[in-house]
Amino acid sequence: MKSEPLFPFVAAAVIAGTLLALAIPARASDGTQVTRKGTWTNAAGGTGTASSTTTRANGTAKTQGTWTNAAGGTGNWQSQRSWNPATQTGTVTGSATRPNGNTANWQGTATKTAPGTFSDKGTITLSNGKTYTYSGTDTKEAPGTWDRQGVVTTPSGSQIGRNVVTSVSGGTGTRTATSTLPTGQTVTHTSTFTQTSATVAQSSPSP
Repeated sequence: MKSEPLFPFVAAAVIAGTLLALAIPARASDGTQVTRKGTWTNAAGGTGTASSTTTRANGTAKTQGTWTNAAGGTGNWQSQRSWNPATQTGTVTGSATRPNGNTANWQGTATKTAPGTFSDKGTITLSNGKTYTYSGTDTKEAPGTWDRQGVVTTPSGSQIGRNVVTSVSGGTGTRTATSTLPTGQTVTHTSTFTQTSATVAQSSPSP
């Protein structure tokens, strides 16, 4: 549907937030659960809803999310991320299912290159067998604000520029994603959301 973001962009939007979940270390003895709920609007005037829950603990983060498109169809996604503080590197895997049943799977790696700066790269594979690659850099611009500059490369070699700015303050947030297509056309996708955090006790390992 014209009002629904291109599916690789759905995966790219999810990936844009994967490093942020690991940017603030969780305490060793307990986990942190972050819930986001909000709405999105695209350049064509389409609107919908989105929600996600991320649980972080001991260098890992797991997220379950859903979204609705402009026609009311529901899609879902999930991701798993791990971070090694000794090497300052991480991995990410995930998948998304579009309202029509089509799927996307992604995997990638990330590296902390400087204080407040992470770079990542990986692949996105669609259910039709087509594979896209992505790369990007996430930079902390201010407390609660991250700027991502990235590129998605299509199977034919064309490149789509991606800029995503996410800001969270006082339990509310905004995200603006701007894609620059190979033709030079720009497409903007904006979202607003509320964010709540809670501490979740972790189970003790069995002796």
